[in-house]
Amino acid sequence: MSPSDLSSSSGNDRRFFKPRSPQFIAFWLAIWLTATANWALWLRLPTLDGYHGSLAMLALRVVPLVIGFVLLLTSLFAWPRWMKPFWIVLLLIAASAQHFMISYGTIMDRGMINNILQTDLRESSDLFNPKLLLELLVIAILPAIWLWKTPLKGAGKVWRNVLRTVLLFAAAAAMVATSLAVSYKDLAPVVRNNLWLRFMVNPVNPVLSASGVLLAPIFNKPRPFVSTIEGAALGQSYATDKKPPLLVLVVGETARAKNFSLNGYARDTNPELAKRDVLSWRNATSCGTSTRESVPCMFSSLGREGFYNSKEEHSNLLDVLQAAGLAVLWVDNQAGCKGVCKRIPMADTADRVNTPEGKALCSADGECLDGMLLVGIEERIAQLDPARRAKGVVLVMHQMGSHGPAYYKRSTPELKAFKPECATNALSSCPSEDVVNVYDNSIRYTDHFLGQTIDWLKTQQSQYETGMFYMSDHGESLGEMGVYLHGMPYAMAPVDQKHVPMIVWTGSLGARTHLDQSCLQKGLDTPVSHDNLYHTILGMVDVVSPTYKPALDALASCRGN
Repeated sequence: MSPSDLSSSSGNDRRFFKPRSPQFIAFWLAIWLTATANWALWLRLPTLDGYHGSLAMLALRVVPLVIGFVLLLTSLFAWPRWMKPFWIVLLLIAASAQHFMISYGTIMDRGMINNILQTDLRESSDLFNPKLLLELLVIAILPAIWLWKTPLKGAGKVWRNVLRTVLLFAAAAAMVATSLAVSYKDLAPVVRNNLWLRFMVNPVNPVLSASGVLLAPIFNKPRPFVSTIEGAALGQSYATDKKPPLLVLVVGETARAKNFSLNGYARDTNPELAKRDVLSWRNATSCGTSTRESVPCMFSSLGREGFYNSKEEHSNLLDVLQAAGLAVLWVDNQAGCKGVCKRIPMADTADRVNTPEGKALCSADGECLDGMLLVGIEERIAQLDPARRAKGVVLVMHQMGSHGPAYYKRSTPELKAFKPECATNALSSCPSEDVVNVYDNSIRYTDHFLGQTIDWLKTQQSQYETGMFYMSDHGESLGEMGVYLHGMPYAMAPVDQKHVPMIVWTGSLGARTHLDQSCLQKGLDTPVSHDNLYHTILGMVDVVSPTYKPALDALASCRGN
């Protein structure tokens, strides 16, 4: 290379990385993010519900709004000192958020941010793939290199910089206000018919949602705890010499009722449960669309409406069962009990990964198939308080279930009846048939696990009166309308994220509480929900409590005296 070439190259570098004002960077950062990090929004504009006008005109109305909102955000960081790390973090947030919004159809509201913060390493590792790394490189890393190498000017002109930043913010606000004034009449009906639009401006919505979650502990006082265990006691069935009850309550994960053959699904996804005389309610709904929301709600006595409106924390089902005198144990194969088990004994399948069974059922990263919940279970029960154990045991098993997006990890080779599978966590890259196949195989594994659980309970009937109750925490989207996974705001979530299976094997517990099986069979189309779980479990193990409501006990109408 000649000296002139070197000089020319050096000159280009100097021009490319010459000193820039913070306002210049904030403006062009807003343009860059609007153009590269909002494709989740741009790609969905042609499919808006209820809009029949020109797509070009719609874009002319929406694009200035998005630029204005993003510029409002970036202008907050238009200062000459210490801002580069914030800009780079903003780029990384935008790139990551876009990946999940496009790949899975999710939106980054507060609920989703909470889900991310409460996800453990085993779950989060399932979300990484080469496509995410590519989007981070293009949208975030390359401009971040330019940002880091570009000097900022104006550090010594404080008031001039303040004035420029205020003017930039005012210009962004004016752009938003003008766009709304011009387009409100046409956009308002579109937004009402497509509520998800409010959550799609990237990275504005992810930043606002994350800020709301992180600042909530500062501005929201901890809810006072209200004990509701008073009056909890064992019912009349305990007065005789009958064997104590042993109930397994399985908290399912990401199972949607639509894909259970017990509920009429054309594929045979429940071959084992079909042989075991179970009851499956066909119209069950969840109280949330994520584990973080649903698990605390389903164990509450308040019902969905009362739970979300309450300004207090109350005792839950497990507290009441323990207060009545029963031995209660939570065994987890997921990311924790979301506070439900904090006052009772708790165990985790991770403590047995080095056993022979663990080496067979767990991967190198410590993620285990649900069969691990049954490994050493008799030993776990034997370690509970003997006095309580003599009265009865309630064992809660929290599944990994059908947790996505790595559905292919949720079943064993011999249970993969539906092929080809989508053997990647990049679900949108697979044909829809392959996504359904891999999900249905995970349901077959849940069917196998529940069958194993019932068979184990039968071996315990010399000591206990046994039964099983299974209900999933929420459902799942498998690409319908471009949406995958779960966690959408409840009001706008697809039905498949809220329609869940509820299955009961009454076992010998049914006879203990005089359940009429033929009566129960007639009521399997009755609408039920997570509101029923608390009261149904109290009825199954005959625990009396002032909080018990017979009208919400799904089995009460078929229970004799």
